Amino acid sequence: MSCLCSCSQSHDIAGEYEKLSKSGSVQYLLTLDPDGTFQFDSYTIRQMDGNNLRIKGSSTAEPSMSGRGTWSAENGVIYFKTNSDTDIDYNNTLDLDDTKAKFKYEPSKDSSNKKANAKLEFLESGIFWINGIELEKRD
Repeated sequence: MSCLCSCSQSHDIAGEYEKLSKSGSVQYLLTLDPDGTFQFDSYTIRQMDGNNLRIKGSSTAEPSMSGRGTWSAENGVIYFKTNSDTDIDYNNTLDLDDTKAKFKYEPSKDSSNKKANAKLEFLESGIFWINGIELEKRD
């Protein structure tokens, strides 16, 4: 019975989450797939001719650090697992094993917009710079 609850909850949580820099470039992108797998990419914002290179929507931008694995949710907390034998390779070097994040809805600040903003905040990770990062769900 609890499996059915967590599976139905994962459909609300599954999706793409991002954190944008002030210039609008993607800094972090997390994809939580409904099948329980995830991909996390961290991008370095590069300077080009005095302007930030926009990564969002660019097929040529490469993440500077990536990680993948599986995720599960229980009571609004997302648990990440990385299998060092199958998930870590040349392109995916981040080990997000035992990382936790909190899924939350925040009411829209715009009173004409009834849609709540879904967010995910990293609570605990062995990767120090991930702690406290807040990502917004893409529409």
